[in-house]
Amino acid sequence: MRILLIPSSYPPILGGLQTAAHSVALHLLRRGHEVQVVTKRRPRSLPLREVLEGVTAHRWLFLAPDFSDLQRGRLHLFLASFYFYPSTLFRLLCLMRAFRPDIVNVHFPEAQIPFVLWLRRRFDFRLVVTLHGDEIERWFGAERTTDREPRITRRRVRLSALRRLRMILQEADAVTACSRYLLDKAIQLEPSVARKGHVTYNGIDPERFGNKTSYCHPRPYILAFGRLTYKKGFDLLLEAFARVASEHSHADLILAGEGEERAALETQAQELGLAERMYFFGRATPEEVVRLLNGCLFVVVPSRWEPFGIVALEAVAAGKPVLASRVGGLIELLSVVCRSNSAVKEVVNLQRGFDDGTCDLDVRSRTLDPLALLVEPTVKELAKGIQELLARAKGTAAAKSLDESVLRDYSWAQVVNRYEKVFIDCCA
Repeated sequence: MRILLIPSSYPPILGGLQTAAHSVALHLLRRGHEVQVVTKRRPRSLPLREVLEGVTAHRWLFLAPDFSDLQRGRLHLFLASFYFYPSTLFRLLCLMRAFRPDIVNVHFPEAQIPFVLWLRRRFDFRLVVTLHGDEIERWFGAERTTDREPRITRRRVRLSALRRLRMILQEADAVTACSRYLLDKAIQLEPSVARKGHVTYNGIDPERFGNKTSYCHPRPYILAFGRLTYKKGFDLLLEAFARVASEHSHADLILAGEGEERAALETQAQELGLAERMYFFGRATPEEVVRLLNGCLFVVVPSRWEPFGIVALEAVAAGKPVLASRVGGLIELLSVVCRSNSAVKEVVNLQRGFDDGTCDLDVRSRTLDPLALLVEPTVKELAKGIQELLARAKGTAAAKSLDESVLRDYSWAQVVNRYEKVFIDCCA
């Protein structure tokens, strides 16, 4: 098959969406499919075209005329769109005529939507939309904004964006989501997704975790990592750690990652008196993440909301206990990957519930000992969870055993098997 991927962002930009899109492209290419990628050119310093591990990536500006830009005082964007909109359409037109894709797979539908819908009316291809989280969760109040625009303007902008999202979901021949939780949210937005939706979890490369080298830190430490944004709840984690820090003076907290909340978190750590116990690692490469995991006591995932939870999956892959918020895809993910441990009966029932849509919500609050502990995303509950896992650790960082078949199920090779099946079914 000829497959054109159109993610909203792509490597070398780091992030879950970017990793997922590149992994899918790479594995499809290795299976003999013809694959190309079109994505936004952000930052502008990135080349218009390059080849990454054999995958050709085109980077263009997806800027379409939008009267809401005038309402928001962004005249420069509105005027620029009259050049870049036809320019990008022309580039897409030339690519489509030359490549003739059987499948167009849009990841995180956003600025690409008007362009893809334009292509839909002119070319014969199967459209698959892949959802990653924020593009759906934002419509359920799961987004903090500091926007100072008038409320009426924000409302018009949101309604326009929601209308475009529903249009591409309606047009899609298939819709995939990284969790059942996220797919259900998409169905609430656009009911037609129910008859064509599929759960395709995100994946990991199990080979990465063959490296057993540990990060060198002078004291035992708790680890948290990810994008430093409000939704990830790291401010809650700092407050919770401050509550137990004096009682557990033997352990530090390391936070790895970058994001818009870093300065605020650094200030918060100072105000909480955590300057000597709290360490900001900064951006971590995949290899550094594995070393950090190997050396930690356990991992905390304090997200306010989470569509999947790749951090939790990587922690379990490294054999580390996880303290995670009982929200969204984290419940689903940890319940399934920990099914081989002491909560096996409850977990199997939970997995079946997710598969058939009859999940028993009461089961979701169980402790999935010894690998996972799920708590509410509050300072009080996170502090209690940290105390419990520190008591279990007793100053050691011993790894736990995990059924290797679980890791195989979540390898990118298996994940792309599911994508491939969706593509083949669409073309049948």
